[in-house]
Amino acid sequence: MSIPRRLGRLARGFVSSLQEDERFRESLAEALRVGRERRETLREAFEAAWRGAAEEWRSSEERRSASEGAGWRQTSATFRAVRYPPEVLEAYERLGLSPGTPIAEVDRRRRELVKKYHPDRFTDPAKRARAERVTAEINAAHDRIERHLLRRA
Repeated sequence: MSIPRRLGRLARGFVSSLQEDERFRESLAEALRVGRERRETLREAFEAAWRGAAEEWRSSEERRSASEGAGWRQTSATFRAVRYPPEVLEAYERLGLSPGTPIAEVDRRRRELVKKYHPDRFTDPAKRARAERVTAEINAAHDRIERHLLRRA
């Protein structure tokens, strides 16, 4: 008889003897009860935290509306979203970056992609032609982003 088969029989015998043992059944029932109690306690704690946060939000809204009603107005710099031309957005998408990424990150991403798709890495003519086209697209996207950032600065 092989060793794995012997170990399997030994494990089955151990488990079956545990299942027959009354203490094992009691400890299993106790573990299930404790788990259920812990889950209920966590749910209650989460609900209490949620109610507290909602109350805090409501009271801060009331304070804010009361202060605005009294004629006091908070002066802060307003946020103005940067609008990108469609071709610049397409260039960011081609490089797999989000708009507003710093130029250093754009340069790093361009280098990574050019290494990955450089035509010299491919011997098959069809794959080589595709790699040349993709590399040209990557370089054009980088140039578009760079021109946009330099014009904006």
